[in-house]
Amino acid sequence: MAFDLNRFYRQLDEHYAAHDNTATEQFFKDSRQKAYQDGLADPLPAGCPSCAPPIKPNMAYVSVCNEMACFYRGLSRFQDSLDAFAQAQEELESLYLQNTAEYATILLNKAGTCRYMGDLDSALEHFSRSARILETNQKGSPQVLAGLYNNIGLVYLDKKNPSEALSRFRQALHIVSENPEQIVEQGTTWNNLAVAYDALGQRVQADEAVEHAVAILSGLDCGTNPHYPAALNTRATFAYQAGRYEEALKDFENALKKTRLVYGENIEYAYGCNNCAMVCEKLGMDENARIWREKSHKVQTEISA
Repeated sequence: MAFDLNRFYRQLDEHYAAHDNTATEQFFKDSRQKAYQDGLADPLPAGCPSCAPPIKPNMAYVSVCNEMACFYRGLSRFQDSLDAFAQAQEELESLYLQNTAEYATILLNKAGTCRYMGDLDSALEHFSRSARILETNQKGSPQVLAGLYNNIGLVYLDKKNPSEALSRFRQALHIVSENPEQIVEQGTTWNNLAVAYDALGQRVQADEAVEHAVAILSGLDCGTNPHYPAALNTRATFAYQAGRYEEALKDFENALKKTRLVYGENIEYAYGCNNCAMVCEKLGMDENARIWREKSHKVQTEISA
């Protein structure tokens, strides 16, 4: 039975909904092997090489590797993520398809892993290369382009350049606002705008933007939306900065529960534990703060092992 990519995505959704990362990883490994073997089974063109039709890339294999890399990134297994992206790239590069929308999408996702690793120069390089491909071949979907601009903006935030970040986020918002189907991307972009406004000291705009983000993403939350806890974290941070510690702790804890549900105890979960500890200290809850910090240290140690 030939590899069915649509069936793969349906089953992947079921695995994510079950929140069993071990089973999901095995599903990815099995699917990658099956997609690869099916590609090898395709007959080679016969006859005169110059007259034969071009060999098609194994896009099922590329798609599985790309999704697998994003899965590993979510688990903070960054080298595994880079390795899976490399496998997807190699398949396309072997047929000189480095200027396609598919290759640009892989670069975009790979750049996200580099950013999480703190390699901002590599992240910006991959994002910029992806942008050049998509903007020249006119084949990038609105969702991909919006994700591209959002992620470039995040790198500029990391580089302490909020003005440039704000410009990129506005590019993304312009795209997603024209498409009502991109509701998740709208919420994500509003959250990014909130962070940029905050970095620029534009308090009113920051508060309005994060409330937009929370309102949009909370309506989509079914326990598997990783963007909702991100918006909760942003709102909690603003509450903390304003001295509203009870509000901050509530949002931080809620975000932490949802992060664990989606990704398990990854690096973002560890950071969230530190956030809760920080707020507990402000509230005089010293024992709670100690427990949160110990949990954060334990998770980070396990990730580094």
